[in-house]
Amino acid sequence: MNKLLIRGAVFMTATSILIGFSGLSAIAQSNGESGNGFRISPVRSELIIEKGRSSTLTITVENPTSSPIIARPVVNDFVASAQEDGEPRLILDENVPAPKNSFKTLVGKLDDINLGPEEKKDIDVKVTIPTAASAGGYYGAIRFIPTDVNNDGNVSLTASVGTITLVRVPGDLKEQLNLLQFGAGREGKFKSFFTNGDVDVLTRIDNAGDIHLQPFGKVQVKNMFGKVVKDYEFNKNQANILPGSIRKFQDPIGKPSGGLGRYTIEANLGYKQGSGDILTAKASFWYVPVWALVVLGLLLLAIIGGSLFTVNKFKQKAAKKHKN
Repeated sequence: MNKLLIRGAVFMTATSILIGFSGLSAIAQSNGESGNGFRISPVRSELIIEKGRSSTLTITVENPTSSPIIARPVVNDFVASAQEDGEPRLILDENVPAPKNSFKTLVGKLDDINLGPEEKKDIDVKVTIPTAASAGGYYGAIRFIPTDVNNDGNVSLTASVGTITLVRVPGDLKEQLNLLQFGAGREGKFKSFFTNGDVDVLTRIDNAGDIHLQPFGKVQVKNMFGKVVKDYEFNKNQANILPGSIRKFQDPIGKPSGGLGRYTIEANLGYKQGSGDILTAKASFWYVPVWALVVLGLLLLAIIGGSLFTVNKFKQKAAKKHKN
C-alpha cells in the first residue's frame, strides 16, 4: 500500500511540474482538496552571471486557499528530454549523477515558507557562481511542495509546482545550431502532399554547442507564382534549445490561401546576436483539394476514353481499306 501511495505522489509531482513549465501559473492540489495548493511566478527565469559573482532571483509564492500552508522549496537539476518538445527532464533521483554544470550547487539552503490564507510572499533566492566554475549553462528547477500539518502533528506532502531557471556563465562558449529537417507537415509528421485541412511548418534544430540558444528569424510561404501568401516570426515565444538536444518547432499556417498548387517554404534563421550566423532552408509541398483530384480523374478518364475511341476508329478504317 505504501508503494502505491509513493508512486501516486511521484506521478502527481511530475504532472504538476509539467504544468508549471508550460508557461502558466499553476495551482498544486491533492485529491481535489482546496487546502493543498499555491501559485508561483515567474515560471521561467534566465540569468547571466559572471564567475565569482552572485545574482538574486525573486520568486513570488501565493497561497490561494482559505487554509494556512507551508511551502517547502526543493532544488533540482534538469536536462533535455528525448521527446524534442522542449520539456525538461528533472533529475529527481539523488543516486543519478548530477550534470557537469549542476544548478543545485549554485543555490544555498532554502527555508520553508509559512503562508497564511490567501497570503502572498516574495522569496529571494541567491544564485552564486564560484570563481573556479566552468563556463556554460546551468539548468535547474526550484520547486515548492505544499505541506500541511495533520491531526497527528505529522507533515504530509502533496504535489508540487516549480519555476525553471537557466543560468549562463560567460566564457569561451561554443554556440552552434544545425538545421536537421525543414518542411511541411501535420500532427508532427513531415508531408509533401495535402488534399485537405490545415498545414504546419515543421523545423528540427540540433544544438551542437555547449550553451542554450534561442533561434529567431522569418519564415515565408510562397505560391507557384512567387507571391508571399503567409509569413511569420520564427520562435516568437523565445523558446530555448538546450545543448546536446534536438527541438522540433511546429508552426501552423492554416490552409494555403492560394488554394490548389505548389508552395515553397523559405526560412532565414539566426541564433547569435550580432554575429551574422544564419540558417537558411527551403522546402516545397503540393496542396491539391479533393475536388481537384476528382476533376483531374474525370479529365484523365476522358483523355483515355477519347484516345481509345480514336484508336478504335483508326483500326476500323484500316480494316476497311484492307478489305477493299
